[in-house]
Amino acid sequence: MMTRYINAKTATAYQNSEKGPDGHDKQAGTLIFGDEVTHENRVENGRRLIQFRGYEKWVDDSKLGDERALEIYFIDVGTGDATWIVTPAGKTILIHGGLNRRALGFLAWKYRLHKTGRELDVDLMVLTHPDDDHLHGLAPIIGDPQVRVHRVVHSGIATFANSKAPLGKVVTVDNHKYLVGLHDGITDLAPNELSTEYRDFYEAVRREETKYGAVNSDTGEIDIGDSNVKIEVLGPRLIQDPKHHQACLPWLGSEGKTVNGHSVVMRLTYKNVSVLLPGDINEAGAKHLLADGAIASKLDAHVFKAPHHGSHDFLPEFISLARPQIAVISSGDDRDHGHPRAVFTGAIGRASRSDTPLVFSTEIAGRFVEAGGWKEDAGREKVTYGRLAKPAALFKRNLHGMINVRTDGTCLYAARRVAASYQWEAYGPMEAMA
Repeated sequence: MMTRYINAKTATAYQNSEKGPDGHDKQAGTLIFGDEVTHENRVENGRRLIQFRGYEKWVDDSKLGDERALEIYFIDVGTGDATWIVTPAGKTILIHGGLNRRALGFLAWKYRLHKTGRELDVDLMVLTHPDDDHLHGLAPIIGDPQVRVHRVVHSGIATFANSKAPLGKVVTVDNHKYLVGLHDGITDLAPNELSTEYRDFYEAVRREETKYGAVNSDTGEIDIGDSNVKIEVLGPRLIQDPKHHQACLPWLGSEGKTVNGHSVVMRLTYKNVSVLLPGDINEAGAKHLLADGAIASKLDAHVFKAPHHGSHDFLPEFISLARPQIAVISSGDDRDHGHPRAVFTGAIGRASRSDTPLVFSTEIAGRFVEAGGWKEDAGREKVTYGRLAKPAALFKRNLHGMINVRTDGTCLYAARRVAASYQWEAYGPMEAMA
């Protein structure tokens, strides 16, 4: 069996190698740029018989190529964040796991882990900061018997059960606070002192003996074994506290702002295309980063994962330095914080280097349908609309809101599923603009 890749924005999959007696094709789905297929050497009427996710279909042979793309999957995990990246050499990166098991569910679906003997390697797992809507879904992935996580990197911040020091030790010098309670390796932590959420993550890492360590702007590049891809760590930016001269992070006003503001910020580059992945960095954290001109000069990116689910707490200058052609916001209603905020959505579109910027939202891309109302005898209260009364409606998700971004290093492609017969809202090829 040979492996090939879709080399067009979309490619129709057909049931047969030719049209039926009525002159119509029986279409069986749509594939998008970068999708991997396998095949034997069977071509009829310009169509090749391929295997894709366990199905045999026919596609136009002209839409198959030999070059693997950089694939980025912004997974719909509701409130939270999870991004899956596959490099052209087949190396894999998972950034966050969301609040639930949807990230694990995506990996199980994509790699058909329900099949006996299937295994998945995660070459790099990134926890940009320890909020539970990013952290909670990682432990089940690390502990899954069919998944092997080779390396975990983090911001150096853990969360603790001590309500007086939930992020560890903080010192005050000249009325300025600094977080000095940072850690690197797993042995730097005492499990009985950790918060419940971080302890589950800690135990999974310890049990699986996964390589684990902190990264910051002094780390430089992370090597995952793909010479075509460059991964730079731009944040957090460590400083030394003025009195004790120990590595620390400035306190950003509150526990939440400090955790978010000192997220791991990464920039991935493949040929002419760059991708900025800033965690949940906020206005204060971005100002701290931009104080270093060398970091500020590296924020340019064609693809941008919006920080903090499109929160209002952002620095316009940070977004303007990125100038993305494609921006993706990961948000949901599981915990309704009003994300994405209108002010952020407007700012990200205005900052684009393109006259036709693409701004995606996993929440908007997901589809919900009415599943019926409460029965009158179910003991539920009716919702009153003016002088009318109707049962409260129930809804169910019937379409996952994942955003797909792919690139060959020169052009960009982006797509999301839709329920209509054409199946995909797809864009590309778009040249990566300077």
